[in-house]
Amino acid sequence: MSSNDREVYKQFIPIDKRTIQGKDDGVNYVYFSSVKEFKEKYNITFEETTPHFVKIEWNLEQLNNEVQLEKKYPFLHRLIKRRVHFLTTLIEYSREKIISPVARQEGNYYFFASSRYLARKYFSSYNTWNRNISIFCTLGLLNKVKTNNRTTERRAIRETKALAQKMGIDYKKLSPINFYTISIYNDELLTESNRRAKVLLDNNFRANGFSKFFLIKVFGQEFADSIFHDERYISEYSQYVQTQIEKFILNDINRHGYTTKERILRYVQINYSQLQPWEYGFNKEKQNKKAILSREFDRSISEVKEKYNLEYKKANKELKEKFKLDTSKTIIFENGNND
Repeated sequence: MSSNDREVYKQFIPIDKRTIQGKDDGVNYVYFSSVKEFKEKYNITFEETTPHFVKIEWNLEQLNNEVQLEKKYPFLHRLIKRRVHFLTTLIEYSREKIISPVARQEGNYYFFASSRYLARKYFSSYNTWNRNISIFCTLGLLNKVKTNNRTTERRAIRETKALAQKMGIDYKKLSPINFYTISIYNDELLTESNRRAKVLLDNNFRANGFSKFFLIKVFGQEFADSIFHDERYISEYSQYVQTQIEKFILNDINRHGYTTKERILRYVQINYSQLQPWEYGFNKEKQNKKAILSREFDRSISEVKEKYNLEYKKANKELKEKFKLDTSKTIIFENGNND
């Protein structure tokens, strides 16, 4: 796509999968019905993929309007402001990665992406890309799709082999390339994204603790399965670690009136023998006690708070005096014990 084409696409608003609207004149252009008029007025061919490129420019415009995001969708803004460059990069990347004009879902074109390739081509690590893509899917800003189309399957194999060749490894060792679609970032979608962001933040969202297990706890198994296309579930080991954390929290609060995440990471003891290799998304041999406890704490603290009527927040002046704290550390204590 030429830079001139991109400027033309910025003059329109995507209405739906077949219609775009001129920003200046408010005229709607419907696919096929206005090809001649569109070409004469803007000197550009209204091709099959044109609505997709209009949508790309529109979506980038919404993401780059930080003032509007913060004002209208404050929870969404808070959650993505430090990772929005990953999303804009992915949207830009999708321009050239559309599978074919006929491969689409609900009017949105399939494109493919590999977190390993994105990490090599742009910036950051594989794990960071993988996690951020899953966060965007959770918010509805990106849709991960399953395809049973032979064309897309063949394309995926070709791309996986090409990527493996660039990386100098056997393509069978790479995870399959995923397929995605991007919807129009209209008010309805962004409002829903803002609602989901609030739910995540209310449940103590932390990038470190974000996983399929966290989504199961917050949104349920079915929703989590739509984001992570695998058979993982909340395992017995995960429940075991959470139970150990809960026991320590209750005992420590009983002794001192409060506890902290730092004390949990230092003093809670767990057994490694039951740990499954896939449990936390990393190789078993790379795990350590603090890493496991930290991730389990982050994804379960909201449930623990509700279960035992606890508070988890930074100590104010009154709490510092009550618990004789030297600093304003973040503490866990009984709800109603901050009066």
